[in-house]
Amino acid sequence: MRSELTTTVSKRFRVVCDVDWMKAAGVRGIVMGRRIMFADAACDIPRWLFRHELEHAYQQIREGVILFYLKYIYYSVRYGYKANPFEAEAFKKQVLPLTTHEEQLLWKLKDGSPK
Repeated sequence: MRSELTTTVSKRFRVVCDVDWMKAAGVRGIVMGRRIMFADAACDIPRWLFRHELEHAYQQIREGVILFYLKYIYYSVRYGYKANPFEAEAFKKQVLPLTTHEEQLLWKLKDGSPK
């Protein structure tokens, strides 16, 4: 199941690095629409952060884009950022090891070769 989701993410989402407004705002990673964005210029993304943002991409696939954002905003207003169920899920899963498919996706972002 997770490998199918990773394949879907790699087909549907575009990863963008070196996003200036994120650096200015102190945001390291974010999923907006079909973009997974990171502030780091070299796409040298820590595994935990990559896994956290991937979880948000998986959530979008599971919920649907519009419903995900409506719920995300509602939960953030009602419960706050850290208690938002989507964030709680991503924080919980960011400590899990990357799957083989997720590692391959991360390698493609960096220099194309396994570390």
